[in-house]
This record gives sequence, structure tokens and C-alpha cells, in this order.
Amino acid sequence: MEKSTSFNKFKFSYLRISIFALLLIISTLVSAQSYKYAIYCKDTLASEYMAGRAYVDEGDKKAATFIRNELKESGVKLLGENGFQKLNFPINNIMDLKVSMRYLKKPLKLGEDYLVFGSSPSANMVLEDVKPLIFNTKKQIEEIKPKKLQDKVLLFNTQSLSYVDIIVFLRGLKKENVTPKLAVIQGYDKIPYYTGRALMDFPILQLKGNIIYKKIKHLALEIKSEFISSYQSQNVWGIVEGTKYKDSCFVFIAHYDHLGKVGNVHFPGANDNASGVAVLLDLAKYYAKNPAEHSVAFIFATGEEIGLLGSKFAAENPYIDLEKVKFLFNLDMCGTGATGVAVINGLKEPEAGKLLQEINNENQWFIKVFLGEESCNSDHCHFVQKGVPAHFLFTYGCEYNEYHTIYDNGKDLPFTKHIDFCNLLKEFVRRY
Repeated sequence: MEKSTSFNKFKFSYLRISIFALLLIISTLVSAQSYKYAIYCKDTLASEYMAGRAYVDEGDKKAATFIRNELKESGVKLLGENGFQKLNFPINNIMDLKVSMRYLKKPLKLGEDYLVFGSSPSANMVLEDVKPLIFNTKKQIEEIKPKKLQDKVLLFNTQSLSYVDIIVFLRGLKKENVTPKLAVIQGYDKIPYYTGRALMDFPILQLKGNIIYKKIKHLALEIKSEFISSYQSQNVWGIVEGTKYKDSCFVFIAHYDHLGKVGNVHFPGANDNASGVAVLLDLAKYYAKNPAEHSVAFIFATGEEIGLLGSKFAAENPYIDLEKVKFLFNLDMCGTGATGVAVINGLKEPEAGKLLQEINNENQWFIKVFLGEESCNSDHCHFVQKGVPAHFLFTYGCEYNEYHTIYDNGKDLPFTKHIDFCNLLKEFVRRY
């Protein structure tokens, strides 16, 4: 009897260990599939085919169609017009751009050595031996009389002036009825691109490094700009209905648009925000197979880079009852995480913020979950203004730092904490 009892205990222990091992293997396989799927989504959205997911070559439409097809394939219920919510807005596209400075040893490369602001109009000019008006300090900007700038070439240095200082000054010239010939901003290490919803009255050229000093010996500039007063884009909506509370839901939102392309150069936007979209698509795939008690809605917004236009339209024309939203998460730039997770609005919604910290402390997924102040700087903003409780989450870490340049291509974007990030959000939905 003792041997039999011991043998039975051994069998039971062995069985328990085997089940645990099997569950561990299954969990590892599921995690691996989840990670691979997120990478696939990120790489597809950042590809050259997507044309920077903006409004040249219908990049936004290509991206939206991909997202809708992935939701459909995962078994997520589509809302709106077969998943789409159409909206219109003005946009200025830079279709082509050429810059030549003959005296330089090497020709300038588009995207790497030069760009223009997306609000620049078409232009075709050649400058020879021109002395620009040079601005190196904020005091110089504040003291100059605007009328002296009419038809002049202006030169600004980003190493001594902020983007805000420069752009506020240049936009203010329109109120003074002053139109410079050209504004040049130099001193960039990596040139960021700024899209445009409206046309400026003069072009704004951006240059890497400091290559203009007291005089412009030779500069040839050719811009082909196309302004569209009413471009039709689209948000993408999907939902997985809850097992108990179909009318009450959690919402995940991420913007899929990026900066588009200029000439033959596109801006991949891998971290901003193919990463956030990849997380949403992975979560949608998960919840389609494992529905939560409450419904879970997914919104993929257009027009974030030009003023939160897609999320504003979604908040004003929702396909769900906003009064029955338990909580909304806005995800943007989620491809890192070695240092932690930032929770904007974390202090505005302290109960939810503390729950995120509690879950993380229990599981030790991230070094830190940082609760930040309230801010209206991303796609959660217009929902918050409608009374929806929300957090804006992004991961951070030194493993990847590309932003708004041609270098955000995702080749070195590690998705360091993708699985942990998804688990943090899933556990929040389960417990909140």
C-alpha cells in the first residue's frame, strides 16, 4: 500500500509538472506568435509601398485597407462603412523637391541634406551672391521690424533658436502682410519633416548642418506643391463584443498616419506610429479569440500628424456610446520599453494609473510605469473633452530614438517589451 501510495503521488506530481511544462510551452509559442505578428504589421506599415501613410500616392488609403483586412482576417467585427469612417480635410503635398548649391563638394541628398516645410508653395528660384538676413537669437527676432523682411531671404539657426520660436515668427508675418522671398532654417543634425494643412506665402527650406554663412553663393530651389482643399481620408473602426456587458466597452486608439513622402523619399514612421498600430492589431487578434466580459473597441485614426483630425472626427461622430466607455487607451510610439512606460493623464485618472502600477509591480514587466500630467497632445484629447476617461501610453528607452525623419525605418526598432506591454493592457482590462 505504501509503495502504491508513493507511486500515485509520484504520478500526480509528474502529471502536474507535465501540465505546467505544457502550459509554459503553449504560452511561449503564443508569445512568439504575438511578437512575430506585431513585427509583420510594423514592417508592412513602414514599407515603401505604404508611401509614408499620408496623402501622396494614397498612402493613407493603402494603410487603412491593410488594417481593415487584418481586422477582418482576425474575426473582428467592422463598424461604419465596412470598417471605414470617411472624413475630409485640406492638405498640402510636396510632390517634388530639388535643391542645388553648386559650390559644395558633394551634391545634396533629398531627405538627408535638405527638405522643406510641408506648407511650402510651389517655387522655382535661383539665388546668386545673396546676403540673407541672419537670425541667431530670439532677441533679433523680437526686435526686427517685419516690413524690413519683404522679399528678403531669411536665415535661422536651429542650434540657437527653437522650432517654436522660428515657426511662430514666420507665421506671424502673414498678419503683417509681409512675404519674404525665402526662409532657410539650417543647423539640423537630422532633418525632421513637418506636414502642412495650409499653404504658406513663401517656401521654408531646411538644411542639414551649417553650410550658409554670410552669403548664399548659389542656391537653386524647385518645389512642386499640390494643395487639396478637401482630401478624403478615413478612420478604421472595429469591435469585439463582450461576453457579459456588450453595451459597455474599453477603447484602444492609435493613429496610423505618418508624414508621407516628398519626391522619391518616404518617411517610414515605424515607431511613430506603426508600432502603436501593431499593438492594437495584435490585441484585436487576441480579443477576437478570447473575448473579454466587456466589449473592446479599436479605432485607427488618420490625420494625427496634421492636428488630431481623425480622432476629433471620431469623438464627434462615434460608432459607440461614449458614455458607456469604461476606459480609453491611446497608444503612440510603443516599440521600445527598456526604461519604462509613460502614462500621460496618469495623474488625471489616478485610480487607473495606480492599477497599472500595481499590475506592473506584481509582474515586474517594466522598470517603471511613470504617471504623467494631463496633456492634450495626442488622439485621446478629444475623447477626454467628451468626458471619456483616458490615458495616453508610450514606451521609452535608449534602444531607439528616431522621430519624424527618414531614419524611423524600424530596422533597429526592437519591440523590446511588446509582450509585456500587451499583457499589462490585457490585465488592466480584466481587473478594472
